[in-house]
Amino acid sequence: MEPVGDRFRCNARFYRLPGLSISCVSGSPLRANRTRELAEGSQDLVLMMCLEGVFTASQLGREAAISGGGAVLLSAAVPWHHERTTSRLVGVGMPRVALAPMLSHPDAALMSVIPSTVEALRLLTGYIDLLINDATLAGTNEVRRVAVNHVHDLVAMTVGATRDAAEIAAGRGVRAARMRAIKTDIELNLEGDVSVATLAARHRVSPRYIRKLFEGEDTSLSQFVLGQRLTRVHRMLSDPRHADRTIGDIAFGAGFGDLSTFNREFRRRFGVTPSDVRSGRQ
Repeated sequence: MEPVGDRFRCNARFYRLPGLSISCVSGSPLRANRTRELAEGSQDLVLMMCLEGVFTASQLGREAAISGGGAVLLSAAVPWHHERTTSRLVGVGMPRVALAPMLSHPDAALMSVIPSTVEALRLLTGYIDLLINDATLAGTNEVRRVAVNHVHDLVAMTVGATRDAAEIAAGRGVRAARMRAIKTDIELNLEGDVSVATLAARHRVSPRYIRKLFEGEDTSLSQFVLGQRLTRVHRMLSDPRHADRTIGDIAFGAGFGDLSTFNREFRRRFGVTPSDVRSGRQ
């Protein structure tokens, strides 16, 4: 690595699971080479995503520049050179033997720029963020295996999946990533419009698809939204920082439009009244 400029800064985190490695790197500008010695023995394919800044890679006689959430597929088995501005990057490494059979044209896909507008790439970015910030990586072996399969599905869909792989991914990795994205949307917008029509428009799917996602988890959209709103109110009533706000104000702020409904559902969910929670009698 060769720093560009007078000061060098780099923050890197690495995660490894069977069949998957994730690197999260941010820092100042630099130039770097993956030498033949480093590449020797590796058979991984690496999807490099540039979330901030500009990343330019050269490999196999081709050059690709990505930015603004775009991505490029590299082969870890072949030397490469790259340069970056002040940037934030996420690299997803997978064994070629696992990923290549899922791709329509694995060799042709190398060094092709994938724009941030590709829906599968946006889903993948959100799913990776979930993995490294949730407890998923510390879960059971089965949870980890499922997560690895989901990432493989999303990468294949991002790069160009075969018909069979696309069908599997639609019911597995893509489905899981969409569900997580929709749930996160709801959690961030409880005080606003989280109706099925609005969510469907934001996530570019049909209302029926969203209903089926929640049915697959033996619940419904309305039940999930209600649970999230009740949980938020309970948490805020237990927090001294919100002691100056009335119970009604907190409930309305979480998206409830009717206090009688709120009080009834709160008691049904927690077995106590909102006043009990606020006073510590729970």
